[in-house]
Amino acid sequence: MKTEDIAKFAQTCFQGSPTIVLGSGASMPHGLPSMGALSNYLCDKLETVGQAEEGAWLLVRTALANGDHLEAALEGKTLPDTLLAKIVGLTWQCVNEKDTALLGLAASNGGEFALGCLLSRMFNSNLREIHVVTTNYDRVAEFACNSKGVLFQTGFAPGYIQKWESTGGVKFRHGSKASRVVKIWKVHGSLDWFRTADERTVGLPVFELPPAEYTPLIVTPGFNKYETTSQDPFRTIINGADDALKTASAFLCIGFGFRDLHIHPKIIERCRERNVPIVVLARTLTDEAKDFLKTKAGTNYMGVEMSGTGSRVYRPEAPDGVEVDTADLWSLPGFNNLVL
Repeated sequence: MKTEDIAKFAQTCFQGSPTIVLGSGASMPHGLPSMGALSNYLCDKLETVGQAEEGAWLLVRTALANGDHLEAALEGKTLPDTLLAKIVGLTWQCVNEKDTALLGLAASNGGEFALGCLLSRMFNSNLREIHVVTTNYDRVAEFACNSKGVLFQTGFAPGYIQKWESTGGVKFRHGSKASRVVKIWKVHGSLDWFRTADERTVGLPVFELPPAEYTPLIVTPGFNKYETTSQDPFRTIINGADDALKTASAFLCIGFGFRDLHIHPKIIERCRERNVPIVVLARTLTDEAKDFLKTKAGTNYMGVEMSGTGSRVYRPEAPDGVEVDTADLWSLPGFNNLVL
């Protein structure tokens, strides 16, 4: 497989104005924790009180020790509310530590955001909106937009105490024209979303966990995902993400493991119905991602992962992958080099 052929397909995806799907692998190059690092953080920091918490957490730790990833270790287990609150708080703290460090880097103009470069170039067209669907709590996508002066919406009105408005509630204008906007659909919540003691949903652009009467609105892996996401703001966010996925003319998936039942069924449906082009980039493609490419992605796909000093590329003519010497094709900067 020639690099020219890989670049040609990457261009096809880019020219299709793709809906962008971000998983944890999209944030890790910026220093944000992997699911494995989050597992280790929870195991190191979480302190149980009482037999109920201790027994439930032991089941989770045992599953992790047996090789389950964090979502599998938590899924299907009934955990006490007090233990759940500790997991949510520690998860927030783990991600926030790295997110805060990235803010400092971005503010000093020292951060390189390949996503920002991509979004900026996508707007060199007649596009008015770009959709980014992400499972991440961090603010990497927001920082990437800021790095190139691109406006974004996550569903909250601007301000220090941000009111939940949904993404259609606030409009931006530049002069007499509607502004171009990136709509970021954060289906698992965000570090700056909170539920108040009186059941209000607010956005607080903070980098320290606020007082206990503010509960972080993040959906932790596994056990409470589908219960929590039946309520706003998640219900509205997921509906918006569904619409973006169902109408996509192309997909660019970055570091996404195809383990999330909120997202990948819609991608499968779109690829099967319309055979839209899709590119999946990851340092290491998960088994679920490889199965998607091989059996569910249609005939218009490309998957790329790291392989030694080069890359391994999956295409319909090479469903089990083929080695190419070109390094970093699996990364977003590598993809940008092919299309920008």
